[in-house]
Amino acid sequence: MSTRPGKFLSLLILALLMRPQAVLAQPVGTIQNFGPNLQTFASGVCRQPEGIALDPNGNIYASSNSDTATIGHICVFNPGGTVIDIIEVPIGPSGVIGLLGELWSDGQLFVLDQADNVAPNGRLLRVNPRTHAVTTVATGFVFPNGLAKDSGGLFYVSDSLQGKIYRLTPTGSQVTIWSADPLLSSSNPDLPLGANGLAFDSNGRFLYVANTGDFRVLRVPVRRDGRAGPAAVFADGASIDLQQGLPSPTALFGADGIQFDVQGNLYVMANHQNEVQILSPAGQLIRRYAGSGVNALSFNASLIFQGTTVYITNMSAIDDGVNSKLSRFRAPFVGLPLN
Repeated sequence: MSTRPGKFLSLLILALLMRPQAVLAQPVGTIQNFGPNLQTFASGVCRQPEGIALDPNGNIYASSNSDTATIGHICVFNPGGTVIDIIEVPIGPSGVIGLLGELWSDGQLFVLDQADNVAPNGRLLRVNPRTHAVTTVATGFVFPNGLAKDSGGLFYVSDSLQGKIYRLTPTGSQVTIWSADPLLSSSNPDLPLGANGLAFDSNGRFLYVANTGDFRVLRVPVRRDGRAGPAAVFADGASIDLQQGLPSPTALFGADGIQFDVQGNLYVMANHQNEVQILSPAGQLIRRYAGSGVNALSFNASLIFQGTTVYITNMSAIDDGVNSKLSRFRAPFVGLPLN
């Protein structure tokens, strides 16, 4: 009986072409735009994206932090870059909304709302991606910005204006201040945002924290009983600039979202430098990636790995949102899975 190899090969090729492709053909580090310009798409409801998350089907969720919004929006992109859904997020008691960090967990999307930067109006929200139902998990924050989850299922929220990290149960029934170490606050009056992006290392022994205003990445030990140890400086932008002969400030200039790869390298969104800056496990700056021309980054805020593909939100905060968009590039190594 004939196996008809020609027809079989044709069908195989067709199937491969139809399958969503997450791996880019471009060389490692080549940054390209992904999807539409969000300043003009859908009347700009998803302009100035900040937080980003990824579901198991490869769909990307980007939250708008537009300062003109009276209702929040989360744009959902399929793996090909087409917007397939827009989720509306109601404002809270403050009457103002600004969506920030995101995290996909157990089939739900969690997202932070800075509201009016006044306690207790900052919120952690849970969004059902299918029904669009939005539930308030916890309130009481001033400027909730970064979001992470440990292997035990507890959430961690950084408050950038308070310089604190909160820990809470998934239902929000218990909210405690996990760390208020002085290093978590910004000492920069021109950029008063302290603790921002959060990422656990591979064994959960340390929680790494970007301090935006001080151009630093910190790490906080997780003690055996779950309490926070004293924070320490993992990487200091000013010291790196001096060591590498870079004009200051360059390294970690506006450190924002962070995430590890499987080799223990930490990817940092240096939003004021419009670069992805990669720190080695020893805290050394080993790579810098920046787009060029129309593909240049524009106040890159958050990132998410899908294999070796990295998706990035561009908040476009310096140029009034005109370059609101997503970007993507291929990293040298696979991203460390999130808990």
